[in-house]
Amino acid sequence: MAKQKQVSIGIDLGGSNINAIAFDADYAHVFEDKIDTEARDGYKHVIARLQDQLERIEKAVREAGYSVEAVGLGVPGLVSAGSDLVKIAPNLQWENVRPFVDMKLTARKDLRIRLVNDVNAGLMGELTRIKSNPKIVAAYFCGTGIGGAVAIDGKLITGHDGGAGEVGHMMVLHGGRRCSCGRDGCLEAYIGKWALNRKIQQRMKSSKRTELQNLIKYNLKKMPVKSSTLKKAYEAGDKFTLYLMNEYYSKFLAAGISQTVNLLSPDLIVLGGGIMESLGQKLLPHILKYLAAYCINTPPALRLAELGDAAGPLGSAYMARNS
Repeated sequence: MAKQKQVSIGIDLGGSNINAIAFDADYAHVFEDKIDTEARDGYKHVIARLQDQLERIEKAVREAGYSVEAVGLGVPGLVSAGSDLVKIAPNLQWENVRPFVDMKLTARKDLRIRLVNDVNAGLMGELTRIKSNPKIVAAYFCGTGIGGAVAIDGKLITGHDGGAGEVGHMMVLHGGRRCSCGRDGCLEAYIGKWALNRKIQQRMKSSKRTELQNLIKYNLKKMPVKSSTLKKAYEAGDKFTLYLMNEYYSKFLAAGISQTVNLLSPDLIVLGGGIMESLGQKLLPHILKYLAAYCINTPPALRLAELGDAAGPLGSAYMARNS
């Protein structure tokens, strides 16, 4: 009897969406499923959604003649090194939780499972497509939160407790705005999507309407601004959106990147996440302008992530399969 074909499932758990992809042995897509996270309804609600999604995918791939050998889950927070513990995930409002235990995956002996930081997973996914073999690479993934990762010679640097690469919580302004992590002045408190929501809502109080305001048909108190909405307003030439992204956003992002550059002098910075997927090409010249002013070292090359939503699932599936 021929050996059954196998897939590895990679899940990228974001503040806005949960994107799951089943990959075959050659890392080609077999099945994909994307749902809203609904993070503000609480941890147990998100776990139930993850369980339902995984069951749906497993059923679909079984019907296609595959078995599941591994499941990797990337989460936007601090994952304790070599464990199933998420110490903190500020944008999900999680603290000291074990999603694999609560999804009942730890009891399954037929699966390899791997819990990873979502940007670590994203960087590993992108590295499978980078042929130049840069010695030091850092990643900034810009979306609902701001995540980071570092790899040296193709290997992730996770640190002694798994917390390396938390660039979103580097201080960029002493005594500054309160962050969702409970600290003040973090990068994420200025350019995470909830921070952009505050800037947009402040602007909406003005009597002068903007194109961005006209495009927002959803409640900014309940969900972060969509990258696609920012892109539409930007491309329409909305003056407020151009200022928000070209000056405010690019300046703070460059300030964060400069700290990594001054510390590590990397060969390459990979920029990913929803904001970069939508507006990265437009923002690169502005980011580079500020970066040149903030770096004592020579600024490295900036590269936009190429895999889009597939980077995180690919990296987490790869890490689970090879765990």
